[in-house]
Amino acid sequence: MGNVTVLQALEEINRLSQNNVIFKREEVIRETKRITVDLKDVTVLQAVQECIKGTRLTCTERNGSVAVGPDTGVKPVRISGTVKDQKGMVLPGVTVIVKGLAMGTSTDNNGHYSLNLPRVDNLSLLFSFIGMETEEVKYAGKDTINVVMKEIVSELEEVVVNTGYQRIDARKNASAITSVRAEDIITPGLQTIDQMLEGHVPGMIFMQNSGQIGAAPRLRIRGTSTILGSQEPLWVIDGVIQEDPVNVDPENLNDLDFVNLLGNAISGLNPEDIEQIDVLKDAAATAIYGKKAANGVIVITTKAGKQGPPSVMYSVSGSFTQRPRYSDRSVNVMNSKERIAFSRDMIENRLAYPKITSWVGYEAAYRDYINGQIGYSEYKSLVDKYETMNTDWFDILMQDAFSHKHTLSLSGGSSTLRYYASLGLNDLSGSVKGESNRVYSTNVNLTGNFDKFTVRFGLQGSVSKRKYIPEDVGVTEFAYNTSRAVPARNDDGSYWYYQIEKEIDGESYYYPKNILEDMANSSTQTNQNSLTFQSSVAYQVLPVLKAQVLLSYSFSNSNSGTWHGADTYYCRSLNKSYGASTEAWWKANTLLPWGGEQKDSRVERNSYTARFQVDYNQAVDRNEEHVLNGNVGFEVKSNKYNTYAKTTRGIFRDRGNAIQAIPTDDLKAYTYQKYIEWTQSAAALGTYTKQLTNDVSAYMTLGYSYKNIYNFSVNARVDFSNEFGSRANEKFFPIWALAGRWNLSENVLREVHWINDLALKVSFGYQGNVPSVPSRLVIKKSTVSSDLFDQFYSTVSAYPNPNLKWEKTANFNVGLDFSLLKRKITGSVSYYYRKTVDAYMDKTVSEVNGMTSYKVNQGTVVNQGYELSLNFIPVNTMGADGKGFRWRFDPQLGQVINKLIDNATSSTDKSLKDDSDLTYSDYLNGTVQTVNRSINGFYSYKFMGLDPADGRPIFPNLEQKIMENGEEVDYGERFKLMSNEERYMSVMEYSGNRVPTLQGSLINTFSYNRFTLSINMSYSLGSKIRLLKLYPNISSDNGTMAPNPMENIRSEFSKRWKRPGDEAYTNIPGILSNSDFLATLGTNPWWKKAAYNGTVNRKVVAENIWQMYDYSSARVVSGNYLKIQNIALRYNVPDKFCKKIHMKAAYVSLSGTNLYTFSSKKLKGQDPTTQTGNSSTITQSIRPTYSFSLNVTF
Repeated sequence: MGNVTVLQALEEINRLSQNNVIFKREEVIRETKRITVDLKDVTVLQAVQECIKGTRLTCTERNGSVAVGPDTGVKPVRISGTVKDQKGMVLPGVTVIVKGLAMGTSTDNNGHYSLNLPRVDNLSLLFSFIGMETEEVKYAGKDTINVVMKEIVSELEEVVVNTGYQRIDARKNASAITSVRAEDIITPGLQTIDQMLEGHVPGMIFMQNSGQIGAAPRLRIRGTSTILGSQEPLWVIDGVIQEDPVNVDPENLNDLDFVNLLGNAISGLNPEDIEQIDVLKDAAATAIYGKKAANGVIVITTKAGKQGPPSVMYSVSGSFTQRPRYSDRSVNVMNSKERIAFSRDMIENRLAYPKITSWVGYEAAYRDYINGQIGYSEYKSLVDKYETMNTDWFDILMQDAFSHKHTLSLSGGSSTLRYYASLGLNDLSGSVKGESNRVYSTNVNLTGNFDKFTVRFGLQGSVSKRKYIPEDVGVTEFAYNTSRAVPARNDDGSYWYYQIEKEIDGESYYYPKNILEDMANSSTQTNQNSLTFQSSVAYQVLPVLKAQVLLSYSFSNSNSGTWHGADTYYCRSLNKSYGASTEAWWKANTLLPWGGEQKDSRVERNSYTARFQVDYNQAVDRNEEHVLNGNVGFEVKSNKYNTYAKTTRGIFRDRGNAIQAIPTDDLKAYTYQKYIEWTQSAAALGTYTKQLTNDVSAYMTLGYSYKNIYNFSVNARVDFSNEFGSRANEKFFPIWALAGRWNLSENVLREVHWINDLALKVSFGYQGNVPSVPSRLVIKKSTVSSDLFDQFYSTVSAYPNPNLKWEKTANFNVGLDFSLLKRKITGSVSYYYRKTVDAYMDKTVSEVNGMTSYKVNQGTVVNQGYELSLNFIPVNTMGADGKGFRWRFDPQLGQVINKLIDNATSSTDKSLKDDSDLTYSDYLNGTVQTVNRSINGFYSYKFMGLDPADGRPIFPNLEQKIMENGEEVDYGERFKLMSNEERYMSVMEYSGNRVPTLQGSLINTFSYNRFTLSINMSYSLGSKIRLLKLYPNISSDNGTMAPNPMENIRSEFSKRWKRPGDEAYTNIPGILSNSDFLATLGTNPWWKKAAYNGTVNRKVVAENIWQMYDYSSARVVSGNYLKIQNIALRYNVPDKFCKKIHMKAAYVSLSGTNLYTFSSKKLKGQDPTTQTGNSSTITQSIRPTYSFSLNVTF
């Protein structure tokens, strides 16, 4: 450089060194002399020193940065220290500036800095870093200054939201998006990220119907917009839509009693690998995902490497889960003494036991005594034994479970390459003995920046191995419902058996069963492997234009097998040798002559996504007040499921899974007639199905911002899919949305100092949905050959409807984001309204068409509600050094109200289903669709009280003769003419919704120095549930009110009606005599006789009054609850200790999850989250879990 000023020389050096020279312009410009220097093969420091030689300037260097300032001639002061964040992690690259002087440096890779400074008065250091609050520290004579920097808390708590297709500055976002950092919700004791979202997302309804390990919860975002299609949200990981490993029928997924142990799209994802979760709710946010996004979208962003030295993190947690106990509130059953007292009361009332499948316990002793087979002393001895037996079935069949989880990750990188890689192990033990779930996971993210190119590569993989006791064994239900006055083993330790009835060809047979033997000789094992590769390349064509290509390929295998050995009740009932009259009869009727049974299913999934997208972002004026941005893209997706299922009988697992074939002579002689016939069935030969879905899509977004005050956006997408069929009349439907945001705090409220941020958001859009049932296509099932024609043939299982339209959803949202009082109060409030028209429904057609139902556009669904998210910081004395006290309170709530409407009628309770198809079960289980009622709304029989004469339950309109206007009327004749709907409504009433209408959480976080205590309480309001059944086995078959000797009964029976007048104090029915009881069963009631139900398609209103009682209004209670979801205490290990053992940071925590649930006293301890009373079985409750965690970083 020749004949330049010192300022010009330093500016040129600064440009060539990429801003590594720090100086104040006003101090350097004073040096007016011109210089000529020849700089070759010199360091930045040497170049600067050469330029300022002979001037009044001096310079210092630290970590590659050179600070230039006036030479005061004073002996310098050396100050050094370490900079960390609030979690104890060191911060490399923090800028350290001397206030008032043109001197400074930056921290190195270990967060360390050092400065040589002139000794001046009022010396202060300024520490600044992206995303952190600038810290000012005054020099007080100490040469070591360590600093803890705080994260900047914005009004939305997140600087950027991720929609999967674009990243948006939160201050420009006009959509309804809730962003959650994974580190804020990760909870030891909870296994998957969907479980951890409970209570953290306003407008999201969370339902967990089983505490069994591996059971996936149900999530509903802003209600339900479809009836027949899946109501689950769409999962997206790093911009790519995820598919479930097994293609579960939407009817099962929508069934609130279905326990999903197959997992969902994110079951194998380690929560420790997640950086952020963005929940997209309104049309403006979800429209870009097209036809799959009607139920909302959950976008997961996984962790990526950060610039800095390699960092190794290891976390480990151990969890202890309590098994159920009889002392639990949720186990409200009798002990052995109470159970025998109840049986004694039955006998004293002269109730007979005409059909007992297994004479055991007290009933067997009493029968033997009455029949003279034993004397009184032996009888008394047996009764004393049974009264004090108190078999602890929960202890015998279940266990206190210990689980452990490990995650090891490596991250770091340079300015050109960043990396993150992790390995995870989650080893879970179930509360049921023999059940386990082990998950291995990995996640790799690489990002390279090369001039104008950015290249990303990602890999996510998981391997899960699950083992359960088969559902038919019913361990949890057995523990709840089996009498404690019977043993599990004989005195010599052998299995104690009881008999269970099995009806074969109209005849009853009895086979022995022992629950422990069944558990030891059966299992369900599911192994799932999944791997996803993802790569993207972005090219900066122009400063305002970027093109990018994304490719993703994913595959998974799910292999599931259920095995029953020969020594199980299940196989004995197939074998039929026990109690067979003759060997010839046995051979002709057995379905399993030898060995056990193995049911195998295999699901293979392959999918790929290819996307090309162009992004544009430019200020269109010189002052950069008007900014346009947007993107245009094309996407191709393909997803294929191959499913194979086969049942094998005659298998011997103890012989290496050897299979015994039918001997040739027996095969020729057709000896094993029914077994040979079974071997030709589809289950035995195996079934293979294939489902292929191809989608081609085009989409665009357009955004405009004026001074960051007014922000507008437009999103649109069009989908083409092979699901539509070549003859569909409406093959595609444009999906679009408009949104706007007004940042009031940037203009009209700028001078209101107590308002830090205030923004109004409005959006409206139209979404389309096509349920996963491809009803526009002919669906065929092919069979190899016909018995009649000996030729290949196919059958049609579903007819197409080319006139089917898209389900269309209009979506309106208005919201207000705010930050007040120096951000001590932040939050958002919003209101939404969604209306879906042309919802798919089943329509009954004549059987002459070859099937009985046909899909049509008929339903209209309305969802509306409000959401509120708040964050208070009432107290904050936390200093820069991390010492002090801070209290943060985060209340969240979201309301969802939905109902079906019909423009043709305003009549409430009018069914949208054909009358001939209606059954009373539809109303009782909440599967009927009725006008002006919620989806999942259910009905109950109107309980009118107990009969004062004998304590039986009373219901309206069950009397054949009634009085009207003083005259006796034959109600039976009127009953004949009623439609099914009128019949049901004459005895039923609407009870409420099985799904909550309002959920949220109350989260308190207290921080004091290095300790943090968090208390998370979640609540749910608006749902109704049934109490567990008191008469589950009442039928005309057993013909008695007396329970089977093997059965336990609920403690509620101790408060039953016993004498006239009790009906004023209890609603538990009394015990009827045999003759009176039999009159209530079968076709004895007039309303069950053929004379009143002979009309075509007329159906009975109930099974009997005891079934009516179990499903009556008397058994419906509030499902509202307040749950202590989590209490955790965390301690951050001191930095000095970490440094001594060569660690960067460490913390330990103790936590408890699902500790206690406050709910209605009428539930009598019944778990309102898992035990709904509608299911035919009792599911495992969600158990308290206690965890210890350790996290260290090197």
